[in-house]
Amino acid sequence: MKTVIKLSTVAGLLFTVAVGMAKEPNVKLISKGAEKSLVFQMDAKAKETYIKLIDDNDNVIFKDKVSLGNYAKRFNLSALPNGRYYFSTENAIKLYVYTLSVNESELILVDKSEKAKPVFRKKGDRLFLNLLNLDENKVDIKVIDSSDRVVFKETIEDESIIEKAFNFEKAYEDRYMVVVKDNNDVYYEYVLVK
Repeated sequence: MKTVIKLSTVAGLLFTVAVGMAKEPNVKLISKGAEKSLVFQMDAKAKETYIKLIDDNDNVIFKDKVSLGNYAKRFNLSALPNGRYYFSTENAIKLYVYTLSVNESELILVDKSEKAKPVFRKKGDRLFLNLLNLDENKVDIKVIDSSDRVVFKETIEDESIIEKAFNFEKAYEDRYMVVVKDNNDVYYEYVLVK
């Protein structure tokens, strides 16, 4: 039985790495005179990818949901006031954030960040968690029942690949929440035991 769990965990990790190595979105900035445009192209590998353009006050200027397939869009940013803007793409596995600066004469890409998200996979009464933690940040994992009682807690440090398998086969009937805190980000997955 342990061999099956190990093989499933390794298969899940390989899936995570393979999807994570998929091409990142293609973002091109065009900044010529009054033309300040952002050209975005991507091949959506995941079932759903969300794209957003947000200003410095967290106001959403544009958002869209992309399903499987190719996506291309040109954003004309010349009408925007001077300031910082954030263009992000997020799917079940990764989050990309591009920090942009718009001023009178140009559009500048200030920064680009990429964040791997945990992958949860359910199989029967088991939940598998895989997280690529290249920065080796401290990761806190908790399982909480519907009465807000912590039934499992673990802190993992200095690990670049985090793999966990949770067996709910003998758990009491309840709705459980698995919480993964990675640096400043928190992710949730729910498990219903009947």
